[in-house]
Amino acid sequence: MKKLVFSLIIMFTLVSFTQAQWITIDSVRKQDANGVSLLLGQTVTVRGVVTTGGELGVPTVYFQVPSAGLVAYDAVFGAAVHRGDSVQVTGVVTNYNGLTELQPVSSHQILATGITTPTPLVVTTNAIRVNGENYEGRLIRINNITSVRSTTTYLPVTQWSVSGSGTNYRIFDGVDSCDIRIYGTSNIANTTIPAYPFSVVALNSQYKTSSPYFGGYQIIPRDLSDIIITSGGPVISSSPVESNITRNSVTLNFTTVSAGDTKVKYFISDSLFQPVVFTDSIYNASQVTSHTVNLNNLLPGKIYYALVSSTNTTGTSSVVKYFSTASPIGSTGAMEVYFNFPVDTTVALPNNKANGSTNFQTRLGQMIDAATSSIDFAIYSFNDLTPIKDKIINAFSRGVKIRIVYDYREGVVQSLMQELIAAGIPVQIRPSSSYIMHNKFFVFNGRDTSAHSTKWLWAGSANITYDQFVSDAQNVILIQDESICNAYTREFEEMWGSHNNVNNPSQAKFGAAKSDNTPHVFNVNGKRVEIYFGPSDGCTAKFINLLNNEPNKSINFCIYSFTQFTIANKMKAKYNLPNLMVRGVFDQSNASNTLYQEMKGIGGSSPWNPPARVYLETFNGLMHDKYTIIDADLMTSNPVVETGSFNYTNAADQGNDENMMFIYDSLIANQYYQDFVKRITDAGGSVDIKRTSFNIPENFRISQNFPNPFNPSTQFKLSVPNNAVVKVVIHDILGRQVANLIDRKVEAGEYTLNWNASSLPSGVYFYQLIADGVKLDVKKMVLKK
Repeated sequence: MKKLVFSLIIMFTLVSFTQAQWITIDSVRKQDANGVSLLLGQTVTVRGVVTTGGELGVPTVYFQVPSAGLVAYDAVFGAAVHRGDSVQVTGVVTNYNGLTELQPVSSHQILATGITTPTPLVVTTNAIRVNGENYEGRLIRINNITSVRSTTTYLPVTQWSVSGSGTNYRIFDGVDSCDIRIYGTSNIANTTIPAYPFSVVALNSQYKTSSPYFGGYQIIPRDLSDIIITSGGPVISSSPVESNITRNSVTLNFTTVSAGDTKVKYFISDSLFQPVVFTDSIYNASQVTSHTVNLNNLLPGKIYYALVSSTNTTGTSSVVKYFSTASPIGSTGAMEVYFNFPVDTTVALPNNKANGSTNFQTRLGQMIDAATSSIDFAIYSFNDLTPIKDKIINAFSRGVKIRIVYDYREGVVQSLMQELIAAGIPVQIRPSSSYIMHNKFFVFNGRDTSAHSTKWLWAGSANITYDQFVSDAQNVILIQDESICNAYTREFEEMWGSHNNVNNPSQAKFGAAKSDNTPHVFNVNGKRVEIYFGPSDGCTAKFINLLNNEPNKSINFCIYSFTQFTIANKMKAKYNLPNLMVRGVFDQSNASNTLYQEMKGIGGSSPWNPPARVYLETFNGLMHDKYTIIDADLMTSNPVVETGSFNYTNAADQGNDENMMFIYDSLIANQYYQDFVKRITDAGGSVDIKRTSFNIPENFRISQNFPNPFNPSTQFKLSVPNNAVVKVVIHDILGRQVANLIDRKVEAGEYTLNWNASSLPSGVYFYQLIADGVKLDVKKMVLKK
């Protein structure tokens, strides 16, 4: 054995003298801000150990050293090498959809054979999803996989069904997930997925078609030996979910793959920087797979840290869970929604007109002036608005503690931010990165331990600049709730790096370095609110889940940037004319956006047919809103609004610092709907009902549709003599309901109602007006195509 080792040493020494000068794979992997190798286009010579053997097709070869991996794409090289070969390869550095490759390969040499391949690096799905660049080209291992799901339906699957060159799936290791690709050339294709939990060894790859090349990471197992059956504890298959949230109690629910006992240890988590010292625990010895734990005698308005675990004869599984109690008495839960552009109050519910054409500068100035204890704010852009800068400095001068987290902005500190720094206000600037600190929130008096009624959150889409407040369409929400303020303060302090007034850059975390360490579900004066921060909390996955479960009638959105096909495809899957409508307004800059063109039905590789009702804004500023409203036009559903700083892009999900909020409330949804109706109308679109007169008619009445016969659109006039829940339903000649045009409470007045029957066949249809449950007019119409 000693002779063999000595011989190998001599061989590598001789080769080093006789072959071209080589560099390390780590050197090739050094990248610019867009994720492209700094050596792009150069011919290099590198060395590593081959980790593939033709499983991915002959041209593709992965090889690595313990610290870094690389891919070569060359048929001659691929046919000549096998797993365990130590190789020296010369080729041109290229970028293939984010994957750094050598292609073409001009020469190669096998230095040794039978070398033990590097040990796979154990990682989590979260590490691959948000920080996959660190593992590109390397062998990795993910343990305790608890679910495999389709990437299109998100439903569980039982077989690795593969078509074409390969098929992607989504694997979960309990609370997070990443993509896995099964190649058609692998013997894994079309085999049964094993019983959970199992582990997988795989190559970490990437497929992202546009710059910056961060994201699109997918792991690739080579053959069936990479699918490893494991055991060890009951395996917690779903993250604990809060329910029955009160000021003094919370219920946690979770499931395990196999039966185990239930244990929860917990304590009040005042900050991210305190030691883990459990003060309370609950134990149930019953061996179950569905676990319910009622935690009582809690303090109101507090964040709790819990270690949730389950044990059986094979071991223990555990996860960390953060949750929050409801706010204490004195915290009102009041919500104020503002839009800086006009809104359409004709679709307002009774006594629920939205605040349109709001002067954001005035309202924010009022909040700053009212602050008595502290102001913490995280902002991407702060400039132009000198009065806001002056008010912040005045607040600081009168003793209000102020902390600011601010984006790096490629090294440029805007002039007004420079003045805040010069005034002595502490500012933490995000380090240079290809991603950005994109948050736009203020927490007022969040650090005051006693004044429950003065703690306010300001959140939404607007940066603090003149254009954003005046020229660009924006939405802002204010919430007076201590628990909500605590969560945003926790996120702020993770970027701030400390729990006190002095920032600690060495502890400050941004982007993929952050953790999922905030509560997500809140009871705000009886209203359910969910909050997620990017990229640690998987905002896109949470939004997909919302779209999967909630819509019954409509999905309406206004968004500045929408390039995330995962979200668009989920909307497409839910789209079902005439029963479930998808409408949206994009910023004008999206005119050539492939996703917009597909939704519009005018371009892309998979245009929607029928197209969604999507439009481009037509005013001079930006359509900078960021919100989606679900079922605001269906009162019998569960209307919900998604809003925050989050654009529907890969960067927002994978690297930017973002916030996303779900608000389950019909009144709040209706206020956002009033803005949406105005935005889509101004952009040249329409919604199904519009108020035409405030005159009060004598009776409920729906007119004969016009035109009649029609193809494919028609209109009705609707008379409502008093506030009522109004429904208009349409049936075909066999009595089957084919559409529900409206189902919500409306104020007295005159309305027009539109219907597009493009998805239905020619024939006779009947429509009926129902008011407060009483069936009224029935009329006939003819669709003639």
